[in-house]
Amino acid sequence: MAASIAALGGCASGPPAFSTMPPESLFDYAVERIRADELEDASAALERFVFQFPTHPRYQEARFRLGQAYFAREMYISAVAEFARLATEFAAGAYADDARFGVCESYYALSPKPQLDQQYTHAAIDHCESLIAYYADSPHVERAREMVTELRDKLAMKIYQAALLYRRLDAIDSAILYFENVVELYPATAVAPMALLQLYEAYTELNYTDEAEQAKSRLLEQFPDSAEARRLRGGAAGSDS
Repeated sequence: MAASIAALGGCASGPPAFSTMPPESLFDYAVERIRADELEDASAALERFVFQFPTHPRYQEARFRLGQAYFAREMYISAVAEFARLATEFAAGAYADDARFGVCESYYALSPKPQLDQQYTHAAIDHCESLIAYYADSPHVERAREMVTELRDKLAMKIYQAALLYRRLDAIDSAILYFENVVELYPATAVAPMALLQLYEAYTELNYTDEAEQAKSRLLEQFPDSAEARRLRGGAAGSDS
């Protein structure tokens, strides 16, 4: 096969003329370019394949490999589009769960630091949860759950950091509101016990004894093994502040 691919390429330094290649040769050329880590050439070949041979038996595989090539090139928006199209058009196909996970993973790669806009983070969570719900037997489910946990922590951290800023500015009431939002919206995250400790300290600072005790009780009961709970019990661990 390598010889036939080389022959199609002739002596030219660039890639062969894709428009004149039969489908199997074009597909094999793309796979060979992927193995050689020549992803731009591979992408171009696969783009031609899916455009020119939409009824070919390897069409779904070509679309999936094209999404993978985009992802490897860090062209995550293009990867999202390719994987999403494959998952939507062939929801019961051989690459359905792989493609859905590809969307999830691409949005995960686009998810920025907590202080920035979290549009892609929300999209990653939505698509990962769709994979978990509709493809429960997929081997990607465990990793999708891990990503959802990490991404929810990020969303919680965004609110938590805003609360810390308000507290540093002595806007205690606003800080309390944001800390409460962390606990209410993201109670299962690693950030929740941090927010509860901050609530306890903020209420104590304001001499709101009942509210402080409630925050303390919630922390000790819901997160007894956390560093923040150990701090309230007199341990050495501290919290972000």
